[in-house]
Amino acid sequence: AAVMMYAFNGTHDTLTLTEQEMQYVYHVHKKEVSFESKATKAMVSCPNRYIFVNTHTYGRHHNQLQEFMNIIMWAALLNRTAVLGWFRIGKKWMDPAELYDFSTVAQRYCVVTTDVMHQQLNRTGLLGGGSYACYGQCVRDTPLRHLSRHLRLLKQSPRLPPYFSWMDHESVMRRVVPLIRAAHADLVVLGGAYAFFLRRGLVHHAAIYALLRPSLRVQQRVDAFLRHSFTTRSRFFAVHVRHRELMCNKEMDVHLPALRRYTEMRPEEEQQLRAQCNISIPYLAALHASLGLQLFAFPLFVAHDSQDLYTVQLLAAHGARLYDKEHYAQFEDCAEGLCALAVDYFLLTKGEYFSGNALSSVSQNVCFARLGRGMACHGMGPALIRMLSRDAQDI
Repeated sequence: AAVMMYAFNGTHDTLTLTEQEMQYVYHVHKKEVSFESKATKAMVSCPNRYIFVNTHTYGRHHNQLQEFMNIIMWAALLNRTAVLGWFRIGKKWMDPAELYDFSTVAQRYCVVTTDVMHQQLNRTGLLGGGSYACYGQCVRDTPLRHLSRHLRLLKQSPRLPPYFSWMDHESVMRRVVPLIRAAHADLVVLGGAYAFFLRRGLVHHAAIYALLRPSLRVQQRVDAFLRHSFTTRSRFFAVHVRHRELMCNKEMDVHLPALRRYTEMRPEEEQQLRAQCNISIPYLAALHASLGLQLFAFPLFVAHDSQDLYTVQLLAAHGARLYDKEHYAQFEDCAEGLCALAVDYFLLTKGEYFSGNALSSVSQNVCFARLGRGMACHGMGPALIRMLSRDAQDI
């Protein structure tokens, strides 16, 4: 019955990169960048012009991670170096190094810490003589405000609103992209909403997310959980259950008409995309069957947002593994819940199969990382994921 209710097609509903797209990923992963003036010819030399995002102003952790990754990808287009700032959690700022190791990303993309930017601006005489410009929220509420006092603020004309509705993002980004491209300031500061919608296209997202590694602390927890939970480390089906505070259906109402313009869709496909908003056991059974698997006969890992504990408890009762304090004795957390979220994230990237909610930034980021490693994402609407990550220049 579940199979009839959800007509998944194992081939049609599986997203992987094309061979040409994988070639691009390999090209990026071989590229070398350097911030040293004595960079060899084979290296890309990183510019002494910068782009920074104030993550305080838009979204929670994985939205903020997307904001970082977007400015890193866009830095090359803008002939700038991205500055890795801080995550915002509650009322605190947090160093990304607590959860992530960006060193592999920094070998392939021009991205530096705020300290390195400070040293470079100082060394080249721009500290005191340089300028900065803000698009949306500025730096006053970030730790970067101390450095900005040594730079001249260039006033924007026309001034951009600090916030805008996500439903207006296409018209807003059409105005903003040319402004950012034309910016003369030594440091461009973006408000979180502007950076969040500054996307670069699926293949670019796949290339960069595949390079992001866990911090040592997170890696140790991932390894310990895998040893405890699965006999073969990657032989499991990873599922991300995300309800998005009931916003999911409202967002689908906006995205589905856009998707119809982007690609042809059958009515049952639309129904199936909406079902991601409420992933159930019949949904997972049908998805498994479409891939030649049987639910609960194949190892299962579930990450969840605690918004459907009934389904989560049922899955756990049938042997699903979860990284939470109720189901895993060695569970540890830190950084106000972000360590557990990071462990979940890296576990989801490792499964042989993965399915989640295409409208969730966690599921998107998992899918990007998997695609860039030659892996797949299942049952999330390949066309929807491509549309949601399309390049801000093409909107």
